[in-house]
Amino acid sequence: MMTHVDESVGLARLTLLCDSAHAAALRHGRPVLASLTDDMPTLDPLAFFAAAASFDERALWLQPSADFALVAAGAAWVSNATGPERFGVVRSAWHGLLVDALVDGTGGPCLLGGFAFDPERPSEGQWQGFGDARFVLPRIMLARDAAGCHITLNVLLQPGSDPQAESRALMDERERLLARLAGGRGSVQTASELESAEVLPAAAWQAIVAGASAAVRAGDLRKVVLAREIRLQAERAFDIDAALHRLASAYPTCTIFAISHGERTFLGATPERLVRYAAGELRTACLAGSERRGATAEEDRLLGEGLLLSVKNREEHAVVVRSLRERLSGLCDELIMPDTPELLSVSNVHHLYTPVIARPRAGVGLLDAVERLHPTPAVGGDPGPEALAYIRAHERLDRGWYAAPVGWLGHDGAGEFAVGLRSGLVAGRCASLFAGCGIMGDSDPSREYAESWLKFRPMLAALGGVTR
Repeated sequence: MMTHVDESVGLARLTLLCDSAHAAALRHGRPVLASLTDDMPTLDPLAFFAAAASFDERALWLQPSADFALVAAGAAWVSNATGPERFGVVRSAWHGLLVDALVDGTGGPCLLGGFAFDPERPSEGQWQGFGDARFVLPRIMLARDAAGCHITLNVLLQPGSDPQAESRALMDERERLLARLAGGRGSVQTASELESAEVLPAAAWQAIVAGASAAVRAGDLRKVVLAREIRLQAERAFDIDAALHRLASAYPTCTIFAISHGERTFLGATPERLVRYAAGELRTACLAGSERRGATAEEDRLLGEGLLLSVKNREEHAVVVRSLRERLSGLCDELIMPDTPELLSVSNVHHLYTPVIARPRAGVGLLDAVERLHPTPAVGGDPGPEALAYIRAHERLDRGWYAAPVGWLGHDGAGEFAVGLRSGLVAGRCASLFAGCGIMGDSDPSREYAESWLKFRPMLAALGGVTR
């Protein structure tokens, strides 16, 4: 925690910044953002997220193997958007907020949030508050990377604001949060008994898969991804913070994410980056085709080699590669990607993986790429519009934010989005977990059903459930 001298200096800087932002708000007749960043001693992002439990809005973006994290507490500003134009609405609102923003310190303000998978699919009650798109500018944000750790404070000054009161209130919030962080976390909740139920019975889901496979063979589609949902109920409220610790420990090479709105939290450990923008480059990847890990080193090696040689999985992966190349060609001058996929292995599954580097044309930003890429064939299908229509007509599931873009966007245009896979929505004692499978013409419904259980395992284990 900061010393009294540090706090006094920070308050003085924040007050001065808020005074200037308030003066600008009076001149322009509209709110102006003040954003102050201070260097901090190294802090544990998971502990910081836990300490922020009293805030109605909080978010976590954690990449353990890269030592990179963003943690958000509270909301200084929120951008909501609906319908197919949601990407452009968020982009315009963010750019509009930044026009007059006063930023002090390195780092600066960031948005954290995400999008729904399909805005044309009516949402059910369990996703209430998430919407088609929701991005939050946190009042307090921790950022950590290999170079250090800092905290950014954000406040929106209205023409009628009291800048001194605003700065004092925000600094007090920060100090209370840091005090809770210094106090440590209580004992981690032990697993409780869980009741689970499949939203669609196994036979019903496998019949849907058989129908989709027939549609691919008939030439209506080249691929379609079908998802399943299971629902859990526990004796007491699920321990979100313990679940995130388990995910970070078990999947250090994945992106661990959590977005909390009120009592609901969407969280997971996704292996799939949608797109990252930094230093003038877009980086993305194709991830499609999977196989379980082996019980022994030899079995694991054979399973991995079998995946690399699998005609069905290589064809599924090739669909994703072709689609990504087509979608990015309109945004980028150059694409760099290998000719054949490699193996990406996480703790419970092997994937076929092709990394991609793209150099975007002038004026192309991160949200332009997100809009163009989502949904990828790895989570929707191919051709995209026909696959989405098929999913709406046949899947019988409200995906909400599952398999959709979640991530962050910085004030300088940098940022990263991942695909919300290996994920679940938790509210108190209830949780919904999601998993999907890519369906091709030769897909076996029983094998796809078994594969879906592999993809449920990360969240089942994180929430204290029994894996199968």
